[in-house]
Amino acid sequence: MSRTIDPFTAVPKYFQLASILRQNIEDGEWAPRSPIPSERQLEVLYNISRTTIREAINSLVQQGYLYREHGRGTFVSPQKLQKGWMELTSFSEDLVKRGLVPGQIIRSLQLMQPPQRVLQRLELPAGSLVHRIERVRLADGTPIGLQTSYLSLAPGQEITMQEMEKAGSLDRILSEKFHIIPTEADETLEVTLATPEEAGLLQVATGAPLLLNERVLFSQERTPVEYVKILYRGDRYQYFVHLKRQAIAENPR
Repeated sequence: MSRTIDPFTAVPKYFQLASILRQNIEDGEWAPRSPIPSERQLEVLYNISRTTIREAINSLVQQGYLYREHGRGTFVSPQKLQKGWMELTSFSEDLVKRGLVPGQIIRSLQLMQPPQRVLQRLELPAGSLVHRIERVRLADGTPIGLQTSYLSLAPGQEITMQEMEKAGSLDRILSEKFHIIPTEADETLEVTLATPEEAGLLQVATGAPLLLNERVLFSQERTPVEYVKILYRGDRYQYFVHLKRQAIAENPR
């Protein structure tokens, strides 16, 4: 890819500059959280207007490659967390694998009658009670996801706020306290937009793109044990899918 602006091409100059800056980030020339050159430096380097430069930077901010800090400048965003589509891992496991410290803010934990949709997904009869746990998930102290879990446990089994705060991981409580090991999951993924409340909790703008992940976890006995809804920040999270074409059998003669 060219690292210069071509004034004679039909490609807009702001798009060319955004492509150059993005390539610098993807090639590791600018480290995460490091400042990018100032508008003045970019103006001299590429011989383009401040308006074009701001348009290119705004584009990369919207895509999650850059972020601004008022009074300080524009910086390279941390690398997006990547999760393989075929991997059954917890939020905490995802972060630890990438050298980040997982954290949580527990907003609520209660025993309640869930919506009909949740009962259906957990294969529970009407009137059943489940544990509902609502958390803000953190990566190195930064909010990155909103997680609401509906947990189906046997009568008499319960999880306390103190246990959640101490363990830091719901999977750990399930395996160590109840000997429940999630082994399979049905999962869907779609894009949604942040409501004002969600935006406030995730520290993004209202209407910012979020990844909505809904999952039903099954225990080692193939019993649905948890229905979970997670809203990930679109600028910090992405899914990775490896696709492979199946072999096509030869036509019989």
